[in-house]
Amino acid sequence: MPTLSGPPPCDTAPAPEESAPILSLPPVVEDEIISVPPPAKALPVSPEVVEGELRQKIHEEMHRSLEEEINQKRQELLLQLVEMRALAQVEATAAAQAQVEEQVKKTLGAEKLAQSEKLTKAIMRERMRTEDQRLMVQLYAHQLDEKEKQLQKRDAVYMEHIAKLETKCTEFYKVTAESFQKGKEETHQRFAHFDRQPVCGDLQSQILKCYKENTGKTLSCSSIASAYMQCVDNAKKNKLSTGG
Repeated sequence: MPTLSGPPPCDTAPAPEESAPILSLPPVVEDEIISVPPPAKALPVSPEVVEGELRQKIHEEMHRSLEEEINQKRQELLLQLVEMRALAQVEATAAAQAQVEEQVKKTLGAEKLAQSEKLTKAIMRERMRTEDQRLMVQLYAHQLDEKEKQLQKRDAVYMEHIAKLETKCTEFYKVTAESFQKGKEETHQRFAHFDRQPVCGDLQSQILKCYKENTGKTLSCSSIASAYMQCVDNAKKNKLSTGG
């Protein structure tokens, strides 16, 4: 029978431990302490588990750092946006104020120009009205001068005509008076034996008296002379009609 050999001797010496890989960690953020719990002493942890935990922690740290950086950038962007909005509002307000001032200047300039044009037109109208009045006064003065000359000419013509009439009337009354006196004398001589009253004796005495009182003004006695001549004519007609 073959001889059975016993089991090989067990090597009780522990196997050499593999050294864990050295990983570079991200820089630790100030004011923040990361506490890593100590490994449990109860059971030995395999290198794979340690590596996984380290990777998880590194991932979390990187994620947290990225979020903080994103939040910080977001805050900076918000501040820049607020500043840009404030600056844009200031610029818009300044531009609006400048536009309003420019519009006010234009409006005031237009109103001033319109007022100036209105005043100029009013002055021109007043000057034209004054010039028209001056021309009308000159025209009226010229017309008055012409009228005065015409009146003077008419007065001269009237005076000449009156002088001629007075001369004719004087001659007529002289002839009439002489004829009357001659007729009176002839009648008196013819009818001396008759005692008769003179024809129109009252008018005769009035006309003789008027001639004496108005020497050279025979026209003043024209009405009495006309009445006397009419009275004489009527007396002659009555005498002829009655056959006396």
